[in-house]
Amino acid sequence: MFTVNNVVHSLGQKYLKTYGNRMTVNHQDLLEKQERTFQSLKRAMTGTRLYKDLRLSYINSYEEFVNHVPAFEYDEYAPYIDMIAAGHKNILFKDKADYFGLTSGTSGKDSKRLPYNERMIRMFIKSQKRIASKISTLEPSINLLKVGRLTFGSDPYLYSQNGFKFGYISGILSTRVPKVLAKNTFPSREVLTISNWDKKIEMLINESIQQDIQVVSGIPTYLISIFEAVLEKTGKKHINEIWPNLKVFVYAATPIKQYQERIDRLVGHELNYYGVYASTEAAIGLPYDKYANGRQRYFLNPDLLYSFTPVEGKKKNLGLHQIEMGVPYFLNVGTPNGMIHYSMKDVVSFDLADGDLVFEFVGRKSTGMNLAAEKVSDDDILNCYLNTKNSRNVDLRHYFLSPGTLDGKTNYLWTLFVPENSDIDSIAMAATLDQEMQRLNGDYRDCREVGVLGPAQVQIMNAEYLQAYFEKNRSRGQFKMKTTFETAEEYLNFIRQNIEQAGALQ
Repeated sequence: MFTVNNVVHSLGQKYLKTYGNRMTVNHQDLLEKQERTFQSLKRAMTGTRLYKDLRLSYINSYEEFVNHVPAFEYDEYAPYIDMIAAGHKNILFKDKADYFGLTSGTSGKDSKRLPYNERMIRMFIKSQKRIASKISTLEPSINLLKVGRLTFGSDPYLYSQNGFKFGYISGILSTRVPKVLAKNTFPSREVLTISNWDKKIEMLINESIQQDIQVVSGIPTYLISIFEAVLEKTGKKHINEIWPNLKVFVYAATPIKQYQERIDRLVGHELNYYGVYASTEAAIGLPYDKYANGRQRYFLNPDLLYSFTPVEGKKKNLGLHQIEMGVPYFLNVGTPNGMIHYSMKDVVSFDLADGDLVFEFVGRKSTGMNLAAEKVSDDDILNCYLNTKNSRNVDLRHYFLSPGTLDGKTNYLWTLFVPENSDIDSIAMAATLDQEMQRLNGDYRDCREVGVLGPAQVQIMNAEYLQAYFEKNRSRGQFKMKTTFETAEEYLNFIRQNIEQAGALQ
């Protein structure tokens, strides 16, 4: 006999799957949606300060917008945001600013502030619905309205100022979970607000230990820390002894590649991973299919406005109708909070899958390494690290890569974090990293052969110092672990300011 709740769950799951089937990501459909999105954002901004400054009344179409409205970086939007924070009205949008979202500030600079009006919050919530719909289609055995979900974000709010609430988007959204989902989502909002980590974990375990957790979502480093704490407090060897039906891991903010093996080892079996390309600015890319073979393909969030700037060649903004497959582009987005043409500095590359437009995240502007015109990408660096870790069978927890100097030549300096008392041959490790990078990147190999780059160096650091850094910063919503540094000075300053007892290099 069906209960009312069973009927509701059944209908809800059917709706999610139906919604996913209707959710087109066809290239032509997305292009037509761009025109409607532009007109909607333009109407919502009519009469605002930025609308007048950009002379949007003279821009009549998406194509004109791409060609004539410049893509601004944060510093160019900052004066408008400061005016909103000071209480001025009709600056970027006409409705009320409910919150200010804070970025993680991984560059070492202060967090950026992004004003959120209600339309912006609804956009994020709709994105969550789209993600749930897609996963319901790809994982038909999981009823997302019924099974337990462990979703870990930041504290809902950090502080209030001038009548506005400031916080991280993951925390803000945790206060807006629909009632039908909230009862199966752990930890509860009350637990997320607990500042003491040990107390928070204790309460998280109390709430979720008897639940049938089948889906977890969040930033990988956060969830690894939670899994380790749960195992320590329960005395279990693997997470699947506690949640045997755990199957899906939805990750954001950082690539899963360097964490997958460690997570599967903690859980006790392999999980299905789905990436969300989300930031404080917007949920930009939603999972098109499961992470596989080192690749996560996304589809564009159809509620955003997009333009693209070629990485190579003439820096002219292009519309969705002008992009080419396989070409790297800097990404620019327009969102409901009036930041209508925001330069993300992220690099993406597109492809077609059965007529659907999909993309992969390639990297960020000013990341990777380029010390002697070798142009080593973030992907090359990560693959070099992972291949070396696997080939030498060592327990590496994280890495930093920065410019170094050896015998008067510039080289790659790898800082490797390992458990205390690990027996690591730093010279042999450096040789393997150097050989592997030469195999992965022809530019690096050429620079080594002609002698403009010296051999790689390795220094070893106790992983406890990295853990202390993480624990100090894990309340930050989109906190990401730093990896590459453009200069030796940037690396040394970061170590001094962020890694406790940095003099403990072995």
